Amino acid sequence: MCCSCCSVRQQKIWVFGLGSFLLILGTVLLSAWPSLSRQWIRNILPLAPNSFIYKRWVTTPTPVYSTFYLFNWTNPEDLNNDKVKPSFEQLGPYTFSDYKENVHLMWQQPEVTYYGRRVWHFVPEKSKGSLDDVIVTPHFPTLTAARYVRKYRRPLRKIMNFALNREGGGTYMSYTAGQWLFDGFYHELIDFVERLHSPLLPLYSDHFGWFYMRNNSETAEGNFTIHTGHGDLNRMGELQLWNGTAHTGYYEGECGKVNGSTGELWAPGRRWHETISIFLSDASRYINLYSMANVTVQGIDAWRYETSELSFDNGQLAPDTKCFCVAKKECPLNGVLDFSPAAYHGPIYMSHLHFYMTDESYRRNTTGLRPNPLEHGMYVVMEPTLGIPLSLKGQVMISVLVQRDEAIDYLKDVAYDHYAPLFVVQLHADLGDDLIRLLKLGLSVPQIGQFVGLGLLLIGLIMLIVGVLVSKKHIWHNEWKTKDSTKVKVIEGDGVNGSKY
Repeated sequence: MCCSCCSVRQQKIWVFGLGSFLLILGTVLLSAWPSLSRQWIRNILPLAPNSFIYKRWVTTPTPVYSTFYLFNWTNPEDLNNDKVKPSFEQLGPYTFSDYKENVHLMWQQPEVTYYGRRVWHFVPEKSKGSLDDVIVTPHFPTLTAARYVRKYRRPLRKIMNFALNREGGGTYMSYTAGQWLFDGFYHELIDFVERLHSPLLPLYSDHFGWFYMRNNSETAEGNFTIHTGHGDLNRMGELQLWNGTAHTGYYEGECGKVNGSTGELWAPGRRWHETISIFLSDASRYINLYSMANVTVQGIDAWRYETSELSFDNGQLAPDTKCFCVAKKECPLNGVLDFSPAAYHGPIYMSHLHFYMTDESYRRNTTGLRPNPLEHGMYVVMEPTLGIPLSLKGQVMISVLVQRDEAIDYLKDVAYDHYAPLFVVQLHADLGDDLIRLLKLGLSVPQIGQFVGLGLLLIGLIMLIVGVLVSKKHIWHNEWKTKDSTKVKVIEGDGVNGSKY
């Protein structure tokens, strides 16, 4: 606007018109922007090809590390010595970068089905120890075989005892950390079972490792069908099917239902009293975490969810978790879950690390385990408004029950029945700085809009006030010229019409 080119009337139109517009716009932004911005954010959150959230979901958006601890049995020669308890030493961490990509996406809105391909690389600088460390564990194939025939009559148990003596049974196994984790190793007994091609023990390799053939595999974890949030944002990230079914088949009733989140995508607008559930495909079940504390992470207000004594309950504390007990088997005490349905029915169990939050009896007949509340729980720190996890630490310990068995030569003289820890798997991730800044911006959008609205409202109000004051004092730009020209016209008119000459 060129004030020297505008008449007083034009200046008034500009000042009062623009001031009124800014006043109205500022009022609208101040009052309506928070709800408008929240709706806009909710509209861009649902998962779809090339959506805002897509690139941050289809591949790992932030550095993730998988950490493994292996337990070394330090005195296997004393298994039958009632004067010495089995002793276990935790070795590690053995840390791997953990890159995940969701592949073979099949969209059927509001659902998407995909496989997860994970790639691990050993990170020596974040590890303690070498993959060449030798780890001794109880001979869990022998323990599994003994457990399998324990319910049968003695003749069949004798046949199993003969097979174990002939085909590579034993009391302990010794391999390197790398072999136990991803490389795998050949074992005679595993080879024997694999050659049987029995549907009861469906082994497909003569090699074994806790994560053998998992590295770079697209199918190891199965396929997942999740809700994308379209039509119902409160269900975004909710697991619908695993391997095409809504029930795992490993546990009965509600406990066998596919439930929770895979941990990659969460619904926004969380409420404090709501638990969050993470589905563990390797365990074929979900784990509940409970809101415990309000925390602040890099200036972002968040909620910290943690596991509790209810997370690994078998019905002792909450009746609805009784279905996690495996039918026709003794249900373990609270804090330890029977992992046998997912482990070829062997005496394998899952718990918090070092039997944290379990009955003391699990540590009674061993030495070397020291539960620590600060280190051995699981947690997720989540920003509840947008449902973005800022930090997470998921970890479980797998153990095997070593039990005396009179029908099995290798086990008939066991001095102490005990739960022997085998390994710990831990997943840890923190949201990167770039995503932290993006999250802060997203959370600040309502306030930024309000501040802008307040600024526009004040500018518009000031313009109107100034316009009123300037009008009263008649000090608009070039207004004196208008007055002078009016006077001149009046004088000239008098001279013509009333001339004395």
